[in-house]
Amino acid sequence: MDNIFSFATRIPTKSSSTIGWESRYDGVLSVAVVDSVPVAGISGPWPDGNYALTWWSTDEANAVPTLEFHGSMEIARQRVEDVTGHSRRAAA
Repeated sequence: MDNIFSFATRIPTKSSSTIGWESRYDGVLSVAVVDSVPVAGISGPWPDGNYALTWWSTDEANAVPTLEFHGSMEIARQRVEDVTGHSRRAAA
């Protein structure tokens, strides 16, 4: 995993909230939503095969947006869950 522009640390807080994933642009972008607030987006795969994970500032994680690269969508989603301290919503 590579980090670019990582200026602030996010402190995960355990909560009963879960992450919902919304697919946009015909599946090219997956958006992580916690408590109705988009917190990150994952796009790809890019020509090099990696997925770009972009963090967005929120009330819980007030930081400059950062960019990370991961080898798969699943790895990037797991990273979001680990950093936010929230688990994925069970599939309906």
